[in-house]
Parts: sequence; structure tokens; C-alpha cells
Amino acid sequence: MRKHTKFESENSGRLLVPSSLPFDFHVRRPLSGAPRELILLLHGFAESGKRILDKLEPLLPADAVVLAPNGPFPLPHKTDTGYVMTHSWYLYDPMAREYFIDMRLALEFLTAGIAQLKYEGLPKRIVGFSQGGYLAPFVAQTLSDVRQVVGIACEFLDEELTGALPARMDAVHGTADDVVAVADAKKSHAALVGRGVTGRFIEVEGAGHRIDGRMRNEVKELLLR
Repeated sequence: MRKHTKFESENSGRLLVPSSLPFDFHVRRPLSGAPRELILLLHGFAESGKRILDKLEPLLPADAVVLAPNGPFPLPHKTDTGYVMTHSWYLYDPMAREYFIDMRLALEFLTAGIAQLKYEGLPKRIVGFSQGGYLAPFVAQTLSDVRQVVGIACEFLDEELTGALPARMDAVHGTADDVVAVADAKKSHAALVGRGVTGRFIEVEGAGHRIDGRMRNEVKELLLR
């Protein structure tokens, strides 16, 4: 079980205060007619909505609105020509197995952004890569009418996922992933299946921690179900 940062000193602490965060997003709308569903894409750590949209958009149903937001936490990277902006959904130290900022803000952020875009009433499917895949089941518990979650190169945090999981839970994972071990990912998916959740765990032989052509093809097949 992951830990949460605690402030032990009487001279330090943390408050949760209302604030207005920018909800930056990329979207692909149907060429004609009202969208049949919302497909929400959640990028990986230190990536962006545009990156995951560019990788997955060609294989997604044409009658869906596809939304790929940037995570709420900016992560600027200095380069020789300036700064490149990437993003995170939450802040977690894998060495200490501790959240510095947990998923709650990201869940509120996504709920509010989807409501402002007036997509909250649509049937939904969620596709998350790496950190976005870790987040995806919690988003499914928070939003209404989520039909399917597809996690790519991630674990499902079965010990933290309390309560009902309303959606089908599928996973695609490379056997050569050197960031998230395939055995750990498979075990976490099996734990959810043991609780009555439906879904498949697909291993892609030799694939690493990335969305390559074979991984994309497996995601496409899962979304066609």
C-alpha cells in the first residue's frame, strides 16, 4: 500500500484551498453529428495530452469525441533551446512508495473539466498509459457511465481501489517493460478479476514501456469489443 506524506512539525502543515487551475486539453470531435461516446486519454508521467492523442487517435472510433487533457502539474524541462513543458497527474516517490500529492486533485480536475466541456452525460471509456493508467480506475469510479478502462503499461492499484468498479478493466503490457514489471501488472489485474471485475490482460512479447505499433493494435482490438 502506498503511503501519504505527513507533516509532523507543529510549524508546518498542508491545507486544501479552492483555486482555479488551467484545464489545457486536446480534442478530436466527430466530423458530423453528435458524439456517441467520450474517450478520455490519460498520458504518462512527464508527457502531455497531445503526445498520447497523436499515438492513439487514428485507431479510435470516428463517432467518439476524444479528449486528451494535460495533467494539472506542470513539469518544465530545460533544453538547449529553452523549456519544454510536460505534465503529471500526481506526484509520487516510487523509492519511498509515498505520495507527495495524491490523486484527489486530479480526480476533481478531470471531473470539473469534463463538466465544463459538457461531456459528463456521454457514455465514457478511459485509456491510460503508465501514470495515466494507474489513475484511470479511480477516474472510472469518480465519473458517471464509464463502460471500459484500458490500462497500458501500468499496474491497477487493487489495494487502494476500494468499493465497486463499474467498468470493464482491460490491460495491455509489454513483456520487456523495464519500468513496470509485467508480473506485477498481471497480478494486480488478476486481483480485480478475483473481485468480480471483467476484463483481459494482454501481454505483448518483447514490447517495452512505450506505445508501439503492436501495443496500439491490441488497444484497438479491446476498444472494438
